[in-house]
Amino acid sequence: MHWPFVIHQSYDRRMDIHARFGGQQQSGISTPVRSPGIFIFTGQGAGAIGYKDQHLPDGTLRYTGQGQTGDMQMISGNAAIRDHSLLGKDLLVFTQQAKGGLVRFDGLFACSGWEIERQRDQNGAERDAIVFNLVPFQELELEGDQLALEPPPPTTPAELRARAYQAATNVPVAKANNSPAAILFQRSRAVRDWVLERAAGVCEGCGNPAPFTTSSGRPFLEAHHIRRLSDGGPDDPQFVAGICPNCHRRAHFSADKDDFNAELLSTVATKEAA
Repeated sequence: MHWPFVIHQSYDRRMDIHARFGGQQQSGISTPVRSPGIFIFTGQGAGAIGYKDQHLPDGTLRYTGQGQTGDMQMISGNAAIRDHSLLGKDLLVFTQQAKGGLVRFDGLFACSGWEIERQRDQNGAERDAIVFNLVPFQELELEGDQLALEPPPPTTPAELRARAYQAATNVPVAKANNSPAAILFQRSRAVRDWVLERAAGVCEGCGNPAPFTTSSGRPFLEAHHIRRLSDGGPDDPQFVAGICPNCHRRAHFSADKDDFNAELLSTVATKEAA
């Protein structure tokens, strides 16, 4: 889905977001049932109830999950953030600029993991808080170009496939000395390595050979996330296709993009089942 929001532009939360796409209007994590996105709100008022969201210099957002009292649980909105990739849901982050005022769109993000941090709850009592590490997608798209140029790892197709499915289903807890972006890139690399291996140098869209061979000796194809707006980040290999640059643009911008993506989904499903 192409979202109608422009980065750094301000919107009325009730009219521009919830009236169009649904979702809880008072929650910091809004999970509309019929929209392919999860809306995350940070900013004004967070500190008043113990939440400690933090924008880091590299663009990463440390976002405190739901739960005003007691230890936070990995349920509801928290689970939705953790599983957004598997659910085919984009994470859209908005910042509340003033209490009761407009919200600023900060862009699309991906969850690279989480950690447990001791924070105070609404009543001032210490509790375990879930803090998500969210990485902006514009950084992931740049990394995606680099992944396509790398040589395949020296291992078997079966091992590549196993790594890809592990990366798709395992959202790790953040670890020291591992930046959120680095964790996400590692998972993204595993999925892309398998998808390009599966394509075997032939576009899974048009069926033509890759347009050229990279300097590393790899046929050049790109990983397209069929269920996702942005071409980057980890996803289930069952929903990622290895396609040529022309088909990739078609999948995003053509008049028949919906039908084309449905065809890609069918092709990938058949190959994965085999």
